[in-house]
Amino acid sequence: MRVGNLGNSIAAVKILPRFRVYGEIAEFETERHLEWFFWHTVLGKIGLKPLKKQSTCREGICDILAKGSKNQLVIIELKNTQDSHVLEQITAYFDALQEEQPFAEQIDYTQPIELYTVCPSDGNRTELILKYHQLDFKLFSYTVKSHDQGFVFTLYQWLTKTEVTSIEIPRATEISPVFNLPDPPQSFVDLLDKSSEDEKQWVIQLREQIYQFAQDYNCRISEQPNGKWTKFERNKQNPLAEVGWDKKRDSLAIYLWLPFTTINSPLNMAGVRGNNYKRTAMMGLWIVDGIVQYVGFIKNGRKSWLIVTNDELQNGKFSRPTKLPKRRGSQWNSEYWKWNSDYWKGLAMPTQFYLKTMALSDHSHSLSAFVELALEHSLQKLKKNRAS
Repeated sequence: MRVGNLGNSIAAVKILPRFRVYGEIAEFETERHLEWFFWHTVLGKIGLKPLKKQSTCREGICDILAKGSKNQLVIIELKNTQDSHVLEQITAYFDALQEEQPFAEQIDYTQPIELYTVCPSDGNRTELILKYHQLDFKLFSYTVKSHDQGFVFTLYQWLTKTEVTSIEIPRATEISPVFNLPDPPQSFVDLLDKSSEDEKQWVIQLREQIYQFAQDYNCRISEQPNGKWTKFERNKQNPLAEVGWDKKRDSLAIYLWLPFTTINSPLNMAGVRGNNYKRTAMMGLWIVDGIVQYVGFIKNGRKSWLIVTNDELQNGKFSRPTKLPKRRGSQWNSEYWKWNSDYWKGLAMPTQFYLKTMALSDHSHSLSAFVELALEHSLQKLKKNRAS
């Protein structure tokens, strides 16, 4: 459920695009991949701070709005192919935004609005239009070249052919996937914008694991927004994962549908009743440096219900949930977890306790291993359904 105390052990991740490759030349698979790459990687390289992607104004939807070094508004229009109408399009956006003045608390509108166009090449009459146009355009062109280790994206000033920046892009599954990875919904892209570099890597890997599972076992995956969250499921009856933003903790939240033993008596927890009470339950994960520290049962799928860890209670981050029994002794020790059936009403369990209860004591505590556990659990249900 919570990702916190992030370390630096995991290398920073970039939101990598996908390309179509033609020998040594490559092009972005879609304009959306160009937009992601420009937003997450290029803007910082050219001294701009991102404000919003796909920003609506009365004249249409601007690809990117950014802030310059003098707090001026920068309108950026991106094209994946040559477009002779890009200057006309960005002029219309300029006319609307100088009147509407979005992000007025961050932008100094006494400064001129800057207009950036980014195209692999410009139309034949671009220079003629610039000769008579009164607005100050900054025209950029770019190339993508392929080599054995990856790709090189180079941004140029179009008129002078002066190089602005060059960025190495490694070959990775995000670029050349061995499976057909579809574009994510906007809710997933928005989540990446909020996440730290480590959080981005975790949630991207989670998504890839799910789609690799779908290919390996020839099953359909539905990935769709659930409000501002993104839910992965085989069908309505078989959810797999849900990712979103935990506002209470201001961090990434990951939920998996994992095997779980119904906790309705100490006998069941002790295993006396066997496996008859095991089922699939929505479980929140608390993660530190890629390792799952706690697992929390989300009763009835209510993400809004507060569930806390012992660490959060100890450091005073949250008060004790009202349904949680008072502590017996000074610690939530292993005997408490073994015999107290009320912990799921507000207290997350240590990972080692969850795995021991599920007879998985030797299971890895890594996030990827927990995703695999959720997928394996779903696979057993899938095989059972196919057999029947």
